[in-house]
Amino acid sequence: NVQGYVAMVKKGKYREAVEIIMEDLPFPGILGRVCPHKCEQSCRRIETDSAISIRELKRVAADNVNLSDIPVPEIKPKDKKIAIIGSGPAGLTAAYFLAMEGYKVSVYESMPETGGMMRYGIPEHRLPRKVLDNEIENLKRFGVEIHTNTSIGKDLSLQDLRDHGADAVFLAVGAWKSLKLRIPGEESEGVSDVTSFLKEVHLGNLKKVTGKVVVIGGGHSALDGARVALRLGADEAH
Repeated sequence: NVQGYVAMVKKGKYREAVEIIMEDLPFPGILGRVCPHKCEQSCRRIETDSAISIRELKRVAADNVNLSDIPVPEIKPKDKKIAIIGSGPAGLTAAYFLAMEGYKVSVYESMPETGGMMRYGIPEHRLPRKVLDNEIENLKRFGVEIHTNTSIGKDLSLQDLRDHGADAVFLAVGAWKSLKLRIPGEESEGVSDVTSFLKEVHLGNLKKVTGKVVVIGGGHSALDGARVALRLGADEAH
């Protein structure tokens, strides 16, 4: 309800704005920073002057509200359990809406911390970890349980989840494998796909880069990779 939350921001009613936003999504502060906001290209306001910056307004609302101050709505519990595999944006969003519907939700994450690509793919300079942590922590207020360092197929099987009472399982394991160029030298030392590069950085396994860095591609991930490399000490990034 873009018109609704924009109107509330205009009036300085940030809490009301966030309540409207959270009817449709659980992460106002995260999206207020990293959403590609392609819809703004089609904003009818462009016919007059310029698009309404709805992403920035979402961020303004979120940055002026403590989520713990927003009361959890009355939820009618259902006698059903849902297991969610993966704690990225898809898994956590599903958990949020299922919990709102009254289901008992358990999320299983193989990585040490929650967030999926939000944590291990998007650099901290673009998505501060405090914002990410606060919005994920808020999900626990709705009864969502989160288990980290738990790999399905290794630590637990799908049958184990069923045996533990899961009535349904939602797979939200993400897309962690990058595309390959299939050209000579791609497997050489010093050549990495950007997904693996950023993951190693955010896990704390890669703390320094030296010399010149070449990035093939020009999208969000490419720019993230280039800027992270410079922050880690690279002389140049092309």
